[in-house]
Amino acid sequence: MSQHQTNQPLAKGRVCYAAEYYPTGQVDQRNKPIMKARFANLGKATLWPSEQPHLPPQVSIDLDSMPIGSNGSIKLMVFWDDPTQNQQPAPQHQQAPQHQQPPQPQSYGSWGNSPPQR
Repeated sequence: MSQHQTNQPLAKGRVCYAAEYYPTGQVDQRNKPIMKARFANLGKATLWPSEQPHLPPQVSIDLDSMPIGSNGSIKLMVFWDDPTQNQQPAPQHQQAPQHQQPPQPQSYGSWGNSPPQR
């Protein structure tokens, strides 16, 4: 029996993919629109302590669904939950064509773009 089953997980998160991209209304240095990704949830991820002290932690992924019409490789992202946020965040209004998505933190966005400031 593996030891990590009795240990507490180090972190929990969501497995997502970029379902679509949309312009942010800002432009980059070449005057092209800065695009941002809207992510759709596919499942859950859990980070477990390693059974061996010299090895990195282990990640388990439980996929609930796959993108419709996908063929070829799909880049999956893991967004780890912030353990300091114990309160329930208010749902954000986002388009959810397949099913209702749980609230997503403001840090969800495309690579290289800073999160929006409130």
